[in-house]
Amino acid sequence: MAAVVAYCSQTGSAKRYADWLAEELGCQAAPLERIEVAAADADLVVLCSWFHAASLKGAKRFRTYIAAHGEKRYAIVAVGATPMPCELWPASEHEEAFRRSFPTDAYPDLPWCYCQGGFHFERLGAVDKVMMRIYFKMLEGEVRKGDQRSATALAQMREGYDGCERSYLDPLVTELRARGWA
Repeated sequence: MAAVVAYCSQTGSAKRYADWLAEELGCQAAPLERIEVAAADADLVVLCSWFHAASLKGAKRFRTYIAAHGEKRYAIVAVGATPMPCELWPASEHEEAFRRSFPTDAYPDLPWCYCQGGFHFERLGAVDKVMMRIYFKMLEGEVRKGDQRSATALAQMREGYDGCERSYLDPLVTELRARGWA
């Protein structure tokens, strides 16, 4: 089965996951802007993108592509700054953010996984830097109230970090293989 991984990345984390996944699937990774050409002969098209303002960047374009090419198979890698599911960040929160872009009623059988990315303030665009400064102020207020989760997030983001791990893709790769798609 021919595959392609289309990616949308601002600071490099989503591209890194796209490259790793493409290597696993034996295919190419290409920017989402080139999806029509890159995925022309693909049976499986995977979007690897990042959360921005609680929705997946490029989701609208990918949904349009899915609607125009219903014969193909699709999967998603959603990259975010929060840790992998744990006590402070339950999996349900990642799913809730994912479902804002790909609602269950419209995409009931869409395989996807969440992968922690990184946070690099210096790589953000000007508008996102302003938004993040506002977000930092909001977190500071939560920290003053004793919110441990906000304290953890604020400390990590102020320092910057790289939370990417190739193994975070394993559940999706396993599912794609179980379905006979990879």
